[in-house]
Amino acid sequence: MSRVFIEQFGSQSLNYILAEALGWIGAEAIIKPGARVFIKPNLTWRVPTLGVTVTPSFLRALVEVLLPITSNIAIGESEGGQSCFRAEDAFENHGLYALEREYGIRIVNLSKCRHAVASAIVNRKLVTVELPSLLLHEVDVFITVPVPKIHAMTGVSLGFKNQWGCLGDKMRVTQHPHFDSAVIAINKLLKPRLCIFDGTYFLDHTGPMMGEAIPMNLIVAGDDVGAASLVCCEIMQIDPLRISHHRVARNEGMFPRSVEEIQFNRTPRQFAQRKFRLRRATINYIHLAAFRNSLINRAFYNSAFADSLHEFLWLIRRNALVKRFLYGKHGTGEANRGGRVV
Repeated sequence: MSRVFIEQFGSQSLNYILAEALGWIGAEAIIKPGARVFIKPNLTWRVPTLGVTVTPSFLRALVEVLLPITSNIAIGESEGGQSCFRAEDAFENHGLYALEREYGIRIVNLSKCRHAVASAIVNRKLVTVELPSLLLHEVDVFITVPVPKIHAMTGVSLGFKNQWGCLGDKMRVTQHPHFDSAVIAINKLLKPRLCIFDGTYFLDHTGPMMGEAIPMNLIVAGDDVGAASLVCCEIMQIDPLRISHHRVARNEGMFPRSVEEIQFNRTPRQFAQRKFRLRRATINYIHLAAFRNSLINRAFYNSAFADSLHEFLWLIRRNALVKRFLYGKHGTGEANRGGRVV
């Protein structure tokens, strides 16, 4: 059975709870001494943003807990979609370069790595993606560190979705119409061994870049991405099979059929204090059309008038009423200032 650890932190130190979590899910049997560990955090914006990016304190605590097992640790992320921000800015602002200087770990911009073509069978079809060679050939243990979110395009952003950021292509939005099969193929190829959610805040309503950040102070850690994602769905009171890429993952044997197939330290429903709901803003429906349809996607992102269309959208949103109509009560969110919606 898969094992998932759930606990709140606050009265006890984050380092203590993370160490307890790693011990409970058997991390030391997975991470051998000196193993090459790669951590993929959710850094979807250039500055720490509640419910949107991993909190710097969580990443620091995770590194400090792993160091007694192995010092061979790398943390990486790709450039912002459509070049809306530089990965180096996100690294600096989330304290990763400080960790590099202090502990000698390695910080990697995945968009600048050499890439290789790789394929996996999903839904009985060959799915091909380009991924950093580092992740395919130079990692012993891949650890994914997502932030639990409602997502305007995919329903939720949980354990599987976090690996979408391993595609170094800044125009990975052009692959959205094939998202479900592609993201499961990526997970098959990268084989995340541990999934550790930074549940300091969960994001409700209109993620991934804007919405309502809900303070939860939770760690959800599992030895299986699908099991940990199912637990987060239980906490968020979301039907996991309403999420299309979860259905694909289940068909591939990567997602449990029920919580009865998971061993817990505590029951997920103990922490299910709020029902999370997707509430798309008007702008989300525009992007949703491009997310699902290849022709609309090509017109929106990869055509002669794509830049003009985006400039028009950014121009008209200067009007307060138009901005409110497009983005709803949560506005564009800090994550959208100075760059396009990802």
